[in-house]
Amino acid sequence: MSEKSADAAAKAATGSADPHLPALYAHHRAAFAEVMARQKNGPVDRVVKTIVAAVETRRPKRRYVAGSDARALGMISRLPAGLRERLITSSFKLSKVPSGAA
Repeated sequence: MSEKSADAAAKAATGSADPHLPALYAHHRAAFAEVMARQKNGPVDRVVKTIVAAVETRRPKRRYVAGSDARALGMISRLPAGLRERLITSSFKLSKVPSGAA
């Protein structure tokens, strides 16, 4: 999902909400947008090769992992919830966002 479509989806989801509620998360959304703006897309070659291999094989696997990001996300998903949340929060620099800030 692109940054523009994610922003449009967020606006649509919060459009009918009480205006005070989305304001509670404005700092969080801004911090997340800042991190996403710094993200760089990697080369697609590895993903393309993985997809071709999956399509051409006689007995495909249930899941394929293409790229180090996908591998890392798979490992993160297996962590205990508290540790996973702290890791994600610090990665997206949300721990510096004041809680309940509006």
